[in-house]
Amino acid sequence: MNKRQLALFLAINAIAFSSLHAQDAQPSRRVVGVALSGGGALGLAHIGVLRYLEEHRIPIDRIAGTSMGGLIGGLYATGHDTVDLEKIVRDADWDDLLRTTPKFENRSIVEKQDWNRITGQYSLQLGKRFALPAGINRGQALALLLSGETAAYSDVRDFNDLPIPFRCVATDLVSGEAFVLRDGDLPKALRATMALPGIFTPVDWGDRVLSDGGLVNNLPTDVVKQMGADVVIAVTLRVTPSGAQDLQTIMNILRQSINIAVVQNELRSVQLADIDIAVQLGNRGSLDFSDTKSIIELGYVAAAQNQAALDKLSLSPQQWEEYVRVRTSRERKAPDSGPLLAVSATEEHVQRNAFSELLRKTGPTVSRQQLEDNLTGLTAATGLPNAFYGWHSSTEGKAGYQVELETRRNTEILVRPSFFYELSPDEPSRATFRLNGAAIWKDAYKSRLLADLYVGGNPGMFVEYYRPFGGSAYFIAPGGLLEREHNYIYDGKNRVDHTRDRFASSLYFGIGTWRHLQLRTGAQAGYDRYSNPLTANGLEASSTSFFNPEVKGIINDQDSGQLPIRGFRLNATAGWSFREHPYPYLQMNFDHFQPVGHAVSLFVTGQTDSSLGRRLTFYDQFTTGGLTQLDAYRYQELRADTLLAGGVGVLYRGFNTNNATFRPIFGSWYQAAGLDSVGGNARFKQSATLGMFTPTPLGLAGLTFSVDFTGSTRFRLSIGSFWNRP
Repeated sequence: MNKRQLALFLAINAIAFSSLHAQDAQPSRRVVGVALSGGGALGLAHIGVLRYLEEHRIPIDRIAGTSMGGLIGGLYATGHDTVDLEKIVRDADWDDLLRTTPKFENRSIVEKQDWNRITGQYSLQLGKRFALPAGINRGQALALLLSGETAAYSDVRDFNDLPIPFRCVATDLVSGEAFVLRDGDLPKALRATMALPGIFTPVDWGDRVLSDGGLVNNLPTDVVKQMGADVVIAVTLRVTPSGAQDLQTIMNILRQSINIAVVQNELRSVQLADIDIAVQLGNRGSLDFSDTKSIIELGYVAAAQNQAALDKLSLSPQQWEEYVRVRTSRERKAPDSGPLLAVSATEEHVQRNAFSELLRKTGPTVSRQQLEDNLTGLTAATGLPNAFYGWHSSTEGKAGYQVELETRRNTEILVRPSFFYELSPDEPSRATFRLNGAAIWKDAYKSRLLADLYVGGNPGMFVEYYRPFGGSAYFIAPGGLLEREHNYIYDGKNRVDHTRDRFASSLYFGIGTWRHLQLRTGAQAGYDRYSNPLTANGLEASSTSFFNPEVKGIINDQDSGQLPIRGFRLNATAGWSFREHPYPYLQMNFDHFQPVGHAVSLFVTGQTDSSLGRRLTFYDQFTTGGLTQLDAYRYQELRADTLLAGGVGVLYRGFNTNNATFRPIFGSWYQAAGLDSVGGNARFKQSATLGMFTPTPLGLAGLTFSVDFTGSTRFRLSIGSFWNRP
């Protein structure tokens, strides 16, 4: 073979080898990417689309999403199939996920004392110098949901290493640009992509402040292409356009303005898609999670309408089996329980105290459910914004849960307004506006300044500085109060008003800094000034200084401060009042609600007040009568040195057939009381009541009709808290 022939032979072989190598390097099929758009509750339609793709063996090699699309896409990328996703959204308590404040039952027990028990529905979180908050929802319940569902991937920092490579999009509020989250903490990334401005607080991500990505890129088709997708499937959410008649309020106009910006950037993005699955959702709202099943089905229907285009991407059964095998091989599973390895926080003392407290609560091994429950209590007790957790393997070979606590951005001031009004014949009409609040310093762990201001019938101001000792269960609480209390004497339809002005300070030490139980001991000292020196029980009441050492106990695991469905509440105090006419005292009140089925709750109430055989002056006597305290009698109509009362009742909540705004609650209860004065004037009183109530923005509105079994009847109209009237 001459040189020319040899060169030709080598060239032919090189070309053949190069061609064969190129053929081997080419993928056997096109890479399919899916872009999921944002849309709140409407984004649940993505689950239906994904179910269609699964059933028709259409692979997803890359996935990206924004807002709710990012959440669904992120969970799907970690190995949750559509059956898992449907179960997650079906079992989720969306009211809890979207609520602006912690549940009443999760709040710290210090916020459930009689004088400052939270009863209002609304809470305004203000910053230093009363600045408005960054959002009305910190997203704690959402953070725990995302942490739990992605716990196995806490050590995965690159989202390419998930079973399906994943991206989500947020808006960087500092630069105003889209920020693609491709690595880092996965649950925090999902929380950031759906941080809707004004609703959820933004997420700090290094030097960036991230909010909902829908503002700049609601349909990340460009991101999917950059991930290497050859074919891009876009899922868009279509609703009925707003008409001129819908744009009559400032909120609707603001909402429509945001929608226009989102739609415009989405129209640009959809042009990059090869297949656009447009889900028609009618006039459904983006925050309406009441009909998740039908929204999911509409997504499935929309995908089916693109069958011809999607079928071209369908794999053979053998190819699909191999695709699923490879994807499944990348999945991770976290154990249901394990040790708590560490807690991280920016503030060293917060990190130390939280870790100590969680270990004390959980012990050496903790389950996921127990950890979430404790983190819910921890964030409610401390006021910290969020807690994320995940399953980690340490460099020492240990594996377990690690918790990350978000730092409080600034000093926070919580303000909770409420209103009370009561009207009934022959007794004082009482209107009270109340501001309950707390101030939590930026670097505080659980310390806070609690305050209540009452303006109206019995005006007053109460202040307490609550200071736990680190992560222990012990605390100290100095405080003070100024109040005016009206005391009434009835003579037929005539009524005489006498007032007591109290100026006092207090100091307590106690145990119990979480949700349900607290015991404190200390003393209250001050001065009582009376408007008139009245005589009762042979004792003349004149203005006096006092010193009251006492022990207080609180138990409260109820689900509401207004009208509970379930739970037990008890407030008890025992002490001795040293004053002009000293006396011991024992005071206790309780109620317990037990649900029976979905719409009915049974309840019992009790009240015990006693001076343990000592005579009391007029201003010190225990009183009953009025709303939910022997309703057939007037406010403070019944007075005694010892009072023992109890009652039973039933509440019916099922009369709300069409999920209407007006939600009547019907109730009926019976109460009886024994009253005894040291002079021997023992009395037995009874009262039966029928009532109807409904929640309102101002509190619980109620109308009751009562009878005292001697023929006397009483009507009462009230607004505000039902079980804790001012």
